[in-house]
Amino acid sequence: MRRCRVPVFVLFSIGLSAAPSPREAAAAEPDADVAATVTMVLTSARHPEMAWPELPDVVATLKELYAGEPDHLFWFTDGQPVPGVASVVRALALADEHGLPRADYDADRLLEAWITLRSGAPVEPARRALFDLALTTDVARLVAAVQHGRVDPATLRWGYEAVPRSLDRAKVLRDLRGSGDLARLLGELQPPFSHYARAKATLARYKKMAATEPPLVPALAKGQKIEPGKPWAGVPALAARLRALGDLAAPAAATTPASDGVAYQGAVVEAVKSFQRRHGLEPDGVIGRDTVAALDVSLAQRVRQLELAMERMRWLPDMSERPSVFVNLPLFRLWASDPRTGEEPVRMNVVVGKSVGHMTPVFLDQMEYVIFRPYWNPPYSIIVNEIVPHARRDPGYLARQNMEIVASGDDGAEALATTAENLSGVLAGRLRLRQKPGPSNSLGLAKFIFPNADNIYMHGTPAPQVFARARRDFSHGCIRLEDPARLAEWVLRDQPEWTRAKIDAAMQGERPTRVNLKQKLSVVLFYDTVHVNSEGVVFFVSDIYGDDRQLDAVLAQGYPYPTRR
Repeated sequence: MRRCRVPVFVLFSIGLSAAPSPREAAAAEPDADVAATVTMVLTSARHPEMAWPELPDVVATLKELYAGEPDHLFWFTDGQPVPGVASVVRALALADEHGLPRADYDADRLLEAWITLRSGAPVEPARRALFDLALTTDVARLVAAVQHGRVDPATLRWGYEAVPRSLDRAKVLRDLRGSGDLARLLGELQPPFSHYARAKATLARYKKMAATEPPLVPALAKGQKIEPGKPWAGVPALAARLRALGDLAAPAAATTPASDGVAYQGAVVEAVKSFQRRHGLEPDGVIGRDTVAALDVSLAQRVRQLELAMERMRWLPDMSERPSVFVNLPLFRLWASDPRTGEEPVRMNVVVGKSVGHMTPVFLDQMEYVIFRPYWNPPYSIIVNEIVPHARRDPGYLARQNMEIVASGDDGAEALATTAENLSGVLAGRLRLRQKPGPSNSLGLAKFIFPNADNIYMHGTPAPQVFARARRDFSHGCIRLEDPARLAEWVLRDQPEWTRAKIDAAMQGERPTRVNLKQKLSVVLFYDTVHVNSEGVVFFVSDIYGDDRQLDAVLAQGYPYPTRR
């Protein structure tokens, strides 16, 4: 809950004067009340009249800035405001465009105070100091929030160990005091990713839509489903909502009266399929309770999903100009990204870890090599909890699963007999268990390695039918690929000898083949429940791991946010 909020700044009711007092006009005689107020705020690290009054996150920057001001004010010189202060105050409202609540940066309060200041009403020097300190604090917080976010991802469960983009807030504010162009500065500091720019534009559109949200689609009874061609009284509301969301481009002419409703058919059915595809549902055109529930999610909630996604995008380090592989876990989708062109040369569906007990972790790492026709070395937890118990009950289990016990991890290691003693050796760690390469191997015919503490990697699968499902959290944590050969083509594109024909041959070969990448490739595993692709199509999906709820709760606590440092 927000603490110490006051409806308006106390200084608003008194007003601020643009005219200097005699004491302010004398640079050699700084105002004692101004000095005392600044000292009080900096010493206590608390501003009593701000939306978020506790200042430990910015007090070091404030001390550095105010130590160099003879009159103890940053935005005033000899009692007169610096030329750019008006544009800086007004630009605080741009926080909304970045999914940052303008109220968190006192945007409206400071604008009202500025208007009062310019009116020429008298003001106590201490009030001028409080205004000055609040403006400095809010700008310092806003520029940092736009550049690298408010929340430190390490305080959640995100394994982003890369060094965030550096920001010298004191220098940025000094430069800004001279230019006054906060709008330009925010544009320069925002993440340079095309995904962020698209999300920002989509946020503006959804905020506008939310202001005139269409009626909700009527709820369905338990077990009720509306199939194409059937009459349903909810069709008009459905069509109106689909038009607002962009799935239905024009009024549907293919609806005809029925005795107890309007026929659900034609363009409306195709629009429902489009909506279902964009929301992680089976795109069959059949309206069930899940489809109605997704349709009736408020546009305000969709706005919030976009805001949370933009916060996470700000956590990403500078990816420079190097291509990368991104996997959005709740979207069950992978794409390769080339920042030089803004294109996504590879896209495919993926399977990720189960939402209960086997969640795929979120982290950044570097892909180093590919193995075609790999062995599968099951994780110890699977060996203990699943494989060995089966093998002890059924002596033929390992053979049917194409598994073998070996003495080492060497590819040429000889297979050992499946005995009770050897199974005990596997559990004790003296022996190893692996699945032989081939079409039935659990990793399919290729795996992509980016070494990490969680032993997570990407691989194929002998069960491609799972990719036809809308929700795909089935794995023990690793990422199954819909088209591993296509990804291999792309990651090895700078090695011309590795043609598609050679890749296919290696995948069908007799033994595993390892191919090192010439340059390591960034792999970004992240979590967003909204994604805007390069064609501008907006996807909203379920919060399968609960990360949206967790981040929303942390953000509600307000400044100062916890940090690992």
